[in-house]
Amino acid sequence: MKYFIVPFVLLASCASRPQPQLGLRPAPPPAVEPVDALRYGDVVRVYHVGRYVDPNLSTMHEQHPVYRVEASARWNLHPSGLLSMPILASLTNAAYSPVPTTDQITAELNRQRFITQNVTAEAGRLTESIAQFQQALAANNRIARQNQELRQQLQNALKRLDALEAKSPSNTPPEPKHDESDLLGIH
Repeated sequence: MKYFIVPFVLLASCASRPQPQLGLRPAPPPAVEPVDALRYGDVVRVYHVGRYVDPNLSTMHEQHPVYRVEASARWNLHPSGLLSMPILASLTNAAYSPVPTTDQITAELNRQRFITQNVTAEAGRLTESIAQFQQALAANNRIARQNQELRQQLQNALKRLDALEAKSPSNTPPEPKHDESDLLGIH
């Protein structure tokens, strides 16, 4: 019996305490956005055709639907909702983000503003000069018309004077004929 107790003691001493069991479950799959938000599906049209003979083969088809892919699946590059991806959420549109400012950029912007103001001022001065030239040209044209009218009147007066001198007998010696260039002081 002694021999029975020793193995029993040995067996009792070898017995380990039961370890607590951990309840491990697989993690739930991550929430995936609907595929419609990321990718457009195929556009498939159904065409119902009647009985026909295949032109390439000597076979006849009975009435049946024909499925045709009108547009293949493609990525949705313009999502309407907010994307849950952190990389895409942090991106901003460059048109709406402020311009990075450094001393060099600020100096260049100030220089461009100064040049723009100078160009605008010069354009204003040129516009005023053009208006003055147009006024002077109009006045010149008016004076040229008046000179032409005066010359015409002078020629008519000289013709009448010559006609009157020719009609009237004069006791005085005839005076030399008047030349228009002499009267106008043109030599």
